[in-house]
Amino acid sequence: MAVHGTASMKVLISLLGTQILPVPSLFLTGLTNMPGFERTQVDFSTLLMGSFELAEKTDQKLVVLIGYLGNAEQVAEIREALEKYQHLIEAVVVDPVSGDHGRTYVPSSVISAWPKLLEIADFALPNFTELGLYAGLQAVQTSPEAFLEAFHQRFPKAKVITTSYPAEAGVGVAMWEEGKPRLFSHRQVPASYAGSGDVFAAHFVHYHLLKHLPLAEAVTQAATQTLHIIEEAYQQKLPQLRFRLLD
Repeated sequence: MAVHGTASMKVLISLLGTQILPVPSLFLTGLTNMPGFERTQVDFSTLLMGSFELAEKTDQKLVVLIGYLGNAEQVAEIREALEKYQHLIEAVVVDPVSGDHGRTYVPSSVISAWPKLLEIADFALPNFTELGLYAGLQAVQTSPEAFLEAFHQRFPKAKVITTSYPAEAGVGVAMWEEGKPRLFSHRQVPASYAGSGDVFAAHFVHYHLLKHLPLAEAVTQAATQTLHIIEEAYQQKLPQLRFRLLD
């Protein structure tokens, strides 16, 4: 949960509102790309199990979206909860938050732990940096298609959808489908906004898992809405994204 700025759980709550049952893994006074941010640990296991218990008592079905990890030990706690309450879970979506723009910003122990969640995910939402990080290829193998295929081969259960994907038009969102990439591409806005991946994730959950649009249509809608929000912030010279869910 980023206290300052527009990212992480703040985005999900802003876009999905009361449909969110929030379980923060960590509180950050800023964002991981801001100098001087501080971490505040939370009692994650108690919050996580308590949230599942509440869902069970109120007969709720859940889509579990896993994002920023406070530490590597949380992976075992998450897997334990998913196994215990699997009867409540309709889908597991894993956004392996690790880095962006070719660099990482989480500890190596967290990077080593992410595959244990990716291997049980129904959907994986890495950005292109994270796609390469978890594809398992050598650094010299930099073809975007090779990264996408290798990620799929390593985590075959998950439908992989990656953002910040290189495209002739500039950049895009790609998913691995029927043995090849399916690409939604658009011009690249000459700016970078924290939280744009979270905006895409929230829209994807909304369109595919809550409104039940077909996967390709949901991905296109999520990408279109995210692009609109980024372009609006850029055109208005806003310091951060401003958004609301559009139907």
